[in-house]
Amino acid sequence: MASHDLHFSVNNGDGSNLERARPGEMDHLPDQASSAQPSSIEYIQAKLAQSSHPFVIIFHLIFKSLALTLYIFGGFFVGGGTKAQKGAHFVALSVAIILLLAADFWVVKNVTGRLLVGLRWWNQVNEESTTWIFEAAEDKAINAFDRRVFWTVLYATPLMWSALFLLGLLKFNFSWFMVVMMALALNSANVYGYYKCSTDQKAKFQQMMQTGASEGAAYMVRSNVLGFITGATRYAAGAPAANSATYV
Repeated sequence: MASHDLHFSVNNGDGSNLERARPGEMDHLPDQASSAQPSSIEYIQAKLAQSSHPFVIIFHLIFKSLALTLYIFGGFFVGGGTKAQKGAHFVALSVAIILLLAADFWVVKNVTGRLLVGLRWWNQVNEESTTWIFEAAEDKAINAFDRRVFWTVLYATPLMWSALFLLGLLKFNFSWFMVVMMALALNSANVYGYYKCSTDQKAKFQQMMQTGASEGAAYMVRSNVLGFITGATRYAAGAPAANSATYV
């Protein structure tokens, strides 16, 4: 029977080895290199490798992330100091968040939408009127990963700011409302603009509305039929008792 005792190489100081491990004795030990989990940096690199424009993906996320981070954790910087210092910190933080929101609006409107999903919206100012133009590239091959990231982040960002708006309303934190309203306005403008550009998104939205309407109508029909059957059953069960009471 094969022995599983380990034999190691021992150095006695003069450069000679007394004993070496026998071939095959270390094979049953787990390979630590193969079982190691990939780091977060390697995971991000693997995800970005699926994109046709990895740097554009980064710029699509970075300004949104910085603005949300400053808004959520900015209270730690505003809380300390005198009243004048708090006011100065609040103003500086609000200006920084608004600048990040403006940068994100410009990048999404003019760069990331055009490169990631082949869409662009803009306005043309004439002497007496303003014309809004919504364009979509017809012959552009769209990467599936880029499209998924673009639309997911585009829709999720105003939802997050809406949740922060409701949270501030419940906490009566009205001092930040200007920042939140600015964030909602800029992000909603991009959502509306790209929704108008994309016929695919329009079709998905109409399908979702039709599905919801069909399910609602089916629920109402089932409720009415069930109520009619239940009422008829109760009436049939109570009718003999009523008749017998009348003719006794």
